[in-house]
Amino acid sequence: MRRAECIIMVDWSARSARSPAKRTKDAIFIAETGPAGRFVTYCRSRAEAQAHLEARFDTALAEGWQVTAGFDFPFGYPSGFARAVTGLDDPFALWDWLAEAIEDDDRNANNRLEVADRINAKLPGGGPFWSHPKGQTPAHVPFRKPPHEGYPFAERRRVETIATGASTCFQLYGNGAVASQTLLGLPRLQALRRRYGDALAVRPFEDRDAPILLAEVYPSLLDREIRARQRPAEVLDAAQVRVLAAAFAGLDPARRAAMLREGDREEGWIAGLGHEAELAAALR
Repeated sequence: MRRAECIIMVDWSARSARSPAKRTKDAIFIAETGPAGRFVTYCRSRAEAQAHLEARFDTALAEGWQVTAGFDFPFGYPSGFARAVTGLDDPFALWDWLAEAIEDDDRNANNRLEVADRINAKLPGGGPFWSHPKGQTPAHVPFRKPPHEGYPFAERRRVETIATGASTCFQLYGNGAVASQTLLGLPRLQALRRRYGDALAVRPFEDRDAPILLAEVYPSLLDREIRARQRPAEVLDAAQVRVLAAAFAGLDPARRAAMLREGDREEGWIAGLGHEAELAAALR
């Protein structure tokens, strides 16, 4: 008998204070499509989001569901970056390093700029991390993008050279920046790995089967479909995860499983990249 399928999509945030009580952009939205129904949960902090995900994963394991959870930030960095920071080419070594270095409390206060500064200080070239809020001046994080020269890794992952509009993992602040979300997101994913052990696998880094699968997603793959389905007064972030969850839920399970296994085992990959037409068709 096939397991019931539960699809969860997460729009992450790097806010340094709790989000407002009223739903707003640039906050955390978690969409679920599965046996419990279809709903979008608004979380005011990363700690709250992690607790929500743990509760949903616990329910899924108790009920025997198969869970696919997508997160809209990079799971990896350009090949060579993990070695430059940890001495190992293993992306999980970097997740573990960040989990020890990042401080992120239940009100979203965090030290991501200090950690980026610490990494930049040990590498040549005045980077690779760049940009910061005005008024904050980390010693080794330039405000403007420095030349990417002298590093043992590329400026972008291979997937970011293919996906239109995808941002570099190293821009910390400004429109389209994802570096802060990544620095604050990967430690939360590492906490989930520690909590669930063999019951959880991360695609495409791990190929083994598990009842909980984590994958990187990029809502802009379905930007046209999302905007066409955005409800009146609905925050775009909420629409993105709601529609993305529906698209992945609409796929044949075998096709979804194949998509999740595609990509680079060190740098990571955007689930569904190259299959946009198939995902859009799944919505219909």
